Amino acid sequence: MSHKLHFQKLHGLGNDFMLLDCRQQAFDVATSQIVEWANRRTGVGFDQLIVIEQKPSGLSYRFFNADGGEAEQCGNGQRAIAHYLQHHGTAAKNLKLTGLGGEVILNYKDQDNIAVTFNQSIKVKESQVAGVDGYYVEMGNPHWVYHEPDLRAKDLKPLSHLVNNAFETGANVEAVKKINDHHIQLRVIERGVGETQACGSGACAAAIASATLLQTTTPLTVSMLGGDVQVSYDLAGDKITLTGPVRAVYSGTLSPDTI
Repeated sequence: MSHKLHFQKLHGLGNDFMLLDCRQQAFDVATSQIVEWANRRTGVGFDQLIVIEQKPSGLSYRFFNADGGEAEQCGNGQRAIAHYLQHHGTAAKNLKLTGLGGEVILNYKDQDNIAVTFNQSIKVKESQVAGVDGYYVEMGNPHWVYHEPDLRAKDLKPLSHLVNNAFETGANVEAVKKINDHHIQLRVIERGVGETQACGSGACAAAIASATLLQTTTPLTVSMLGGDVQVSYDLAGDKITLTGPVRAVYSGTLSPDTI
């Protein structure tokens, strides 16, 4: 890319993104460039880079973690896409997008109620790592969920490293604590990023696993460091919906010498 590149910075409960609208231009950026943009001191700073593209079959999404690696899915990122499109001429009402993580449907009501519904097979299986019982949840991207009573004080990094080494593709790690049947608390270590303020697909994976792990039920409020989202699911129909707020922070332009 040798021309100026426009971007928007958004966040969903502190899970922050740099979004590039590449519907009218090709996306051709080196991994090293993504890492530079992700740097919070010398770049834009973000957990994930979002790229929107226009395919012959319709709108398409791509996500890249702060380490430059491509991610299959990002729930809060999908909701950020809905916010962006809604405010840039495309109504996010039953809007379908496809990408590595499968088909999603976006619905924008207002900036506090933006929903994404995942339409793909959800796989859940018991999985023990380093003697800790948990559940591996595949919902377009990989997650490992376990019960952690000492949620606030516990250092999650050591176990998250073991989990990432236990799975070929690594995994996002979700530590959950039950508040009541319709409410859990959650901390997330995201693969390729580290601990984040919120994780949309992680909230969904935790909600699914908690049904067995902690006997919770749908709909479920998921409280994360950055705030709350709502998760409702129908496992028989392989559908799960994540609803919460998104805010646009600022827009900017990258000059050719930074691309």
